[in-house]
This record gives sequence, C-alpha cells and structure tokens, in this order.
Amino acid sequence: MSQIDKHLKWCLKDSRRLVKIKSDLDLANKHIKKSEYNYKIMQNLEDQKTYDWALNIGFYAVYHCFLGILAKFGYDSKNQSCTITVLLKLIEESKIDLDKDYVMRFDTLEPEKDVANPTVREKRETSTYGVDTNIDLEQVKSLKEFIVKVQRETIRILNE
Repeated sequence: MSQIDKHLKWCLKDSRRLVKIKSDLDLANKHIKKSEYNYKIMQNLEDQKTYDWALNIGFYAVYHCFLGILAKFGYDSKNQSCTITVLLKLIEESKIDLDKDYVMRFDTLEPEKDVANPTVREKRETSTYGVDTNIDLEQVKSLKEFIVKVQRETIRILNE
C-alpha cells in the first residue's frame, strides 16, 4: 500500500479529519468565492504593507480552492494533510488534471523534502507563529501569482 493510500485510510478513520460526502458543486463554488474574497483581503493587506498577514490569508485563498475540488469529488476535509492526500490521490487516479507541483508547492507530505524552498504552508506558519514582521514583498507577489493560477485551474476542474 502506497504512502498516499495509507494516509488516506488514516484520514477517513476520523470524521474530524476527512469524510466522504455526496459531490457538492454548490459547496465547491462557495469555496471558490471564499478564495476570491481572501485574495481581495490579501491585496488590502499588501496595500497596508502588512505582508506577514497577507501571506497568511494567501495560504487560505489557495486552500479554499483545494477544498472546492474536494467538494466536487465528494470529500469534506478538516485536516490540511488529508486535503493534500486526497488531491494527490485524485491526480494519481487521473480524476483531475492538476499539476502535482501546484499541490507540492502548497504543501508536502514529506516535511524534510525541500528545506531550501519552503512551501506556502511553511511560509504561513513562519509568518503566523514567528515574531518577525519583515516579510519580503516579492514573496507576497509570488504567492498572488500562484493563487491566480490555482483559482483558474480550480474553476476549470469544477466546470469539467
């Protein structure tokens, strides 16, 4: 059994992590709307030069896209690693045409995989739990570009 399969099985053992639901396009579209809302908030925070919180809300802009994809395919996730696992499983089974690198750029199931290039989750954790407020504007701009790509891909997947 692969690591993804083992983790998916673990996720489904507890409804506080992941549950199988009926495909819900209405919920999926609400997640897209939330992602778009978060993107606007991120832009406002960027305008205020509050880059640490802009990174934080940017994380959730991407995450809501991923939750939207899960809703379309009949999953409700309350756990970030379970969300990643379902996405990787859907990609592996060719149920979605999404670049695996998008998922891995957001987060990885292998925490030590690429320490030189932190994931969006790791950057969010640093900005949230760390004490440094000096976040590079380029990180925010790069995340904004990534969010737009993920939103476009998510909308495409939801419309297939």
